[in-house]
Amino acid sequence: MPSATHFFASAYVARLGMAMIGVSCVVMIAARYDSYALAGLVSLVGLLSMAVGGPLVARAIDRFGQRRIALPAGIISMACLGALAIEAYAGAPAWALLATNVGQVCAPAVGTLVRTRWTHILSDDPAALHIANSFEQVAEESCFVMGPAVGAGIAAWLFPEAGLIIAIVLSAGGLFGLLAHRASEPPVTRSEERHHILGAFRTPGLLQLAVTLTLTGAVFGGVDVVVLAYAKEQGLAAFGGVLIGFFAAGSLVGGLLYGLVPVNGLVAPRMLLGTLAMFALLLPLAIVPNAIVLVLNGFIAGLAIAPTLITAMTLCPRLVSTSQLNEGMTIVVTGLLIGVGGGSAVAGHVIESSGADRAFLVPIAAAGLAFVLAVLGRGRLLRAERERTAVPAPEPADRVLVAA
Repeated sequence: MPSATHFFASAYVARLGMAMIGVSCVVMIAARYDSYALAGLVSLVGLLSMAVGGPLVARAIDRFGQRRIALPAGIISMACLGALAIEAYAGAPAWALLATNVGQVCAPAVGTLVRTRWTHILSDDPAALHIANSFEQVAEESCFVMGPAVGAGIAAWLFPEAGLIIAIVLSAGGLFGLLAHRASEPPVTRSEERHHILGAFRTPGLLQLAVTLTLTGAVFGGVDVVVLAYAKEQGLAAFGGVLIGFFAAGSLVGGLLYGLVPVNGLVAPRMLLGTLAMFALLLPLAIVPNAIVLVLNGFIAGLAIAPTLITAMTLCPRLVSTSQLNEGMTIVVTGLLIGVGGGSAVAGHVIESSGADRAFLVPIAAAGLAFVLAVLGRGRLLRAERERTAVPAPEPADRVLVAA
């Protein structure tokens, strides 16, 4: 598409930088303060701040436009990350690190900004929008595969703050490049819906979709922690990241293949199929005799993850009004972030008490609950999508004649 390369490439650079931030902060603080507990706490504060502030920033973007809100919000969040690097280098007290990372409450969701642009440009072409959403998901996952490794590697090769500094440069440069592309920016639309204090949270079916993504995020977070612990128990700690990579590779392949599946009719039924496939393909992880079996099962299990996320991101614009699109998408993505943190925490607790073998039940249970929720809420999602996408029925012939 004409000019699509510009805003996609800019968003990709920004997302790669943002994918580096979490691990870069952990490595930096752990190296400077010799405390993974403090590093994890600072990272958690940043994640929770994003979860709280994300929907509010997105609501403001819907009301005033991407450039007017995302630009100053991005500058504030990047400045806070820069201050965090300076504080860590100077040995500032722990409370200062925690307070500074609260600044991530202003961080704009770049993935949402670029997805709303695709939705705006391809609003009249559902087939092309499906392909774009699939490609976006694959691109985003590639960032979150490479980002942590790049951030940790740079910090190890150069100095503890280097990973975070590079992440800030990439995030800021990509965000500014995206916002500079005015041609693809969705116009601001006026609506009374967003003036309600609950905003897009009132949208029928949206919270169900967000909770489903929370459980899907718990699959991610749980798998990452459990696989690392399993690799350590098997004497393969150095290959833990490689083992996780097979899950990500399966998801990348699944996303690319899913992009070739045509979109016809309603999207809501696909959430049921996606969560069922995710649960069914994760079930074999309940018994993992060795790392080779884990690699094979991990790749196969990953095939269903990206299609589930793509379906959710395709369905979200069909549930919310155009005037609340950024907020609606951010609510769904925020659910995913919360799930990642929650899944990691629960999996870590099970690992400590019962070992990595039993902890594989955490992502399996999360996928099972996502499927149960999809079954119970199938009718609600279908009704909500039908109401938003319904075409008005033509007026009866006699009424048209009378009007004439």
